[in-house]
Amino acid sequence: MRRVAAPARVHRVRDPAARASVLAPLEVVTRAKVNLSLEVIRRRPDGYHEIETILQSIDLADRMRVELTSDAKIEITCATPGIPTDAANLCHRAILAMRAVAGRSLGARIVLEKHIPAGAGLGGGSSNAAGIVRAVDRALALELPTKRLEKIAASLGSDVPFMLHGGTMVGRGRGEIVTPLVPLKGAFFVVVKPEVSIPTVWVYSNLSFRLTGHRPRLNLRAVSAVLARFPKAPLPFRNALEEVVFPAYPSVAKLWEELVSERPCFASMTGSGSAVFAIFDREARANEVAERFSVRGLFASVAKPAKQAVDIR
Repeated sequence: MRRVAAPARVHRVRDPAARASVLAPLEVVTRAKVNLSLEVIRRRPDGYHEIETILQSIDLADRMRVELTSDAKIEITCATPGIPTDAANLCHRAILAMRAVAGRSLGARIVLEKHIPAGAGLGGGSSNAAGIVRAVDRALALELPTKRLEKIAASLGSDVPFMLHGGTMVGRGRGEIVTPLVPLKGAFFVVVKPEVSIPTVWVYSNLSFRLTGHRPRLNLRAVSAVLARFPKAPLPFRNALEEVVFPAYPSVAKLWEELVSERPCFASMTGSGSAVFAIFDREARANEVAERFSVRGLFASVAKPAKQAVDIR
């Protein structure tokens, strides 16, 4: 008896982005971060530096209107001078990265409203990128596991995995391996940025381990205990990169000294600079200090701790 060949199976490529054209635009809020602590452990064979840092989200935020498309085009508009709207923008790179899980046709029209100053160590670009990753995952109902999202985020930048979560966390490795901590409460941040911006690559390339030394690893239980006692107990943290930045950028060092003179609970540079911040335990006092800097034409903002870095509405 002659056998009839079974019909060949048709392999259909899953392309969630094909549904993007019928989706409503998303309103995305992406928040800044400060580094409460930053220690450089060693220089790695891959050229990166291994760090340990305590990251804190604050409610200083950018806003984005994100409209996903299925035409593979990426359009970014931003009214803030100096913000790239081409492939150099991390939002552009985030869309490209999400094509691996959403389909090659994924595109976007993004309107970016910047409030977080660039080149300040506040993670504005990283936060924007995390917002795009979250927006694509939610809008297309991908429901990707957290570890997969974090892997995509890490390909975009060291701070981006933290920005998927926010709150108060320890960052290890390049900063991309994150662990939650007890949230910081009762803090009012005064964030001040000088006119200068500092390239992160320059800071790390000028790092001397004779200056920074090899610091002991953070004990998460002890750190959480310190955070839980704030503001009744001081924060015993530091940013090792200040030893590189302050001698080379006196304007940054001067702003830090001015903040310290206001007798805050804590003061530090965030990330690789150029922004510095101070923490006060009273909002009225924080507003008073910020006003002294803003009347001089400097960026100065009062912010509170935030529980998460990204909101999608």
